[in-house]
Amino acid sequence: MKKRVLISTILFLVLSLFSILVLIKNKRESGVFKNQNLPQEQFIFYYGVGCPHCKAVEDFIKENRVKEKVNLLEKEVYLHKKNQTELIEKAKSCNIPENAIGVPFLWDGKNCLIGDTEIINFLKGKIDQK
Repeated sequence: MKKRVLISTILFLVLSLFSILVLIKNKRESGVFKNQNLPQEQFIFYYGVGCPHCKAVEDFIKENRVKEKVNLLEKEVYLHKKNQTELIEKAKSCNIPENAIGVPFLWDGKNCLIGDTEIINFLKGKIDQK
């Protein structure tokens, strides 16, 4: 009887240990342990379909795989009213009058950048830091 209890206890401990190891491995692979205390900067790139200056920024983003290096969202504003409204709010926070808002436009969380050259230079700086 004691032998049976001992074997059951050992089996339970082995299975518990195996389960814990599997959980830890899965969390590491999913990135749960990576940079938990470091908030990642998020940038929002507003663009319009058919805008040549926006296209220059889009090409830079694609060619330099910017989205693999920084947290960048792209939002189209000509066809999507919600994104257009959001862009206006961001621009107003930078004291840009509504009649002076244009694309390409980048929001870095605090500041507004307008124009392809300014945005590309900003993104170059961010990807060079990585």
